[in-house]
Amino acid sequence: MTRLIKILSLGLVLLLGAGLAFAGDDNGLTEKYTLWIGGHYTDFNDYAKKAGEYNLGNDEFLPEFKLNYFSRSDRGIFRLDGHYYDDKNINAEIRTTISDVFKGKFMYRSLIKQASQNLLTEIEAREYFESTGVAGGKMLTHEILDPGADYNTHRQEILGQVSLLLSRKNNVRMIAAHRTILTTGSEQKISSNHCFSCHLTSQTAEVDKRKHQFEAGVDAETGKFDIGYRFGYRYFEPEATDASTYYDPAKHPLSGGAAAEFSSRVIYHDSTMAFSTYPTTEKTSHKVRVKGDVGKGRFSGAAGYSRAENKNTSLTTDAWSGSLNYTVPLNPKTRLVAKFAATRLSADDPFIDLPTWRDGATDGNEYNFDYTRYSALDRRTGKLTAELITRLNKKMTLSVLAGYDRVERYDYPLPDDGTETSKLIGQAKLRIRKGLKYSSTVKYRFESISDPYVSARGMFEESGHDVLTPLVPTSTWIFYFQREDLRYQDITTQPTQVHQFEWRSNYRPNNKVVVNLGVKGKYDKNGDLDSLDVEHFSLAPNLNFNLIPDQRWALTAGYAYNYDKSRLPVTVALFDG
Repeated sequence: MTRLIKILSLGLVLLLGAGLAFAGDDNGLTEKYTLWIGGHYTDFNDYAKKAGEYNLGNDEFLPEFKLNYFSRSDRGIFRLDGHYYDDKNINAEIRTTISDVFKGKFMYRSLIKQASQNLLTEIEAREYFESTGVAGGKMLTHEILDPGADYNTHRQEILGQVSLLLSRKNNVRMIAAHRTILTTGSEQKISSNHCFSCHLTSQTAEVDKRKHQFEAGVDAETGKFDIGYRFGYRYFEPEATDASTYYDPAKHPLSGGAAAEFSSRVIYHDSTMAFSTYPTTEKTSHKVRVKGDVGKGRFSGAAGYSRAENKNTSLTTDAWSGSLNYTVPLNPKTRLVAKFAATRLSADDPFIDLPTWRDGATDGNEYNFDYTRYSALDRRTGKLTAELITRLNKKMTLSVLAGYDRVERYDYPLPDDGTETSKLIGQAKLRIRKGLKYSSTVKYRFESISDPYVSARGMFEESGHDVLTPLVPTSTWIFYFQREDLRYQDITTQPTQVHQFEWRSNYRPNNKVVVNLGVKGKYDKNGDLDSLDVEHFSLAPNLNFNLIPDQRWALTAGYAYNYDKSRLPVTVALFDG
């Protein structure tokens, strides 16, 4: 709270400084202000947590007010905007400009969000014995430790930005900004015991997250080119006490025996431990930007590097990025816009040291599952687009775009055995405009994706344990990890073909009537999976009507319809597969 008071005090100092800048000289001073005072009442009869997701949820009358102030003088501009909805929903912003020397902005935003409680009833399950036709044996259970809990988080954001002219020669300007985000409240956390217990527990966890972000840089103009540099620093730290849960003793889920054997298969059991923790992270970044004229066209480019570190584990991720845009007129009616962007991500590959599996087993079959975790983030991406925009006549403008995206993954699904995904893009857009009376736009976009990302583990499990060989020669037992070899069904979130269509039209017969009509449609599919096809189809027409009889009144009416149809894979979790 002390830190928040200091930051808010800094914003008030900025407000006072801006006020003093205008107080000394009122030449050409123009002032406008608006004060709105009222209130609101909300009634929650049904599902309050959803209807009042961003509301305090009180069935009572609450005061509300807004304040807007604007002033302009020979020295510059000053603006203040504020909205008080309740003591958890507040917006305030101050902007000031003094000549071309100083620009400042201070903003405070406060927002509350409520969440409903997951009752976990959708994941109840129990083993079914086909021979007897009754349920029994292993079962998945859950326990709500905080029934009827009220979860909500309060997010506060404080932002300060300044821009200061250091030298009129080359227009050298310093930029600095600081942002703080504070999130407090409570949330639901669910812990899962090991498979021998199949027990889920839900509890309330405290939320207290702090994020501080600082950015500083300099911009300058040198001849034909404008250049700029930005340094960024971000630090995230959770200050709430970690939620903890008790993990059941490892034993056979039915007989309760073989405790020593079962405990050798897990890393921890019969203990209380923290879970679902937020790590402390730190990130630094550097970015260089340049823009200017080259030949008959104009370009802008940027290059950046950043490093993020998990302070709890000392794991780091490095990112390199670059982009280049170039626009050139080909003739008085046609111009070409070309864009290119590339990134390279690289994350640490830690060694995972696990206890010996079945340590001390009487049959002598012990296994070491230590491994190096190769990051699936390691990749290189590239995007290239070229758009040709031409004016066909006084009423019509046509644009045609072609693009190519490529993603190279280095260590997925296996080390040094990456995958590559390519995407071809084609788009055409026609715009028709007849003065201010009528305008219409038609757009079609097509995407073809080859080798989309597919989960290496699969989704379904083939039936039949007879295809697996027991690890212990004297036993018929098949261990769960062996059954990974039975899994199949490629799953992905990416289609192989995408078709998009959009039409929107605006008709204004006079200054008092405006009619908007449009429709969006999309169809995508993936028929390259190993056992099923995935398809999505959506259609969304809309109609809006606006009537403005005079400057004091406006009547708006509209209708929107959305139709979605999907064909997706569905899997049900079963005991023994």
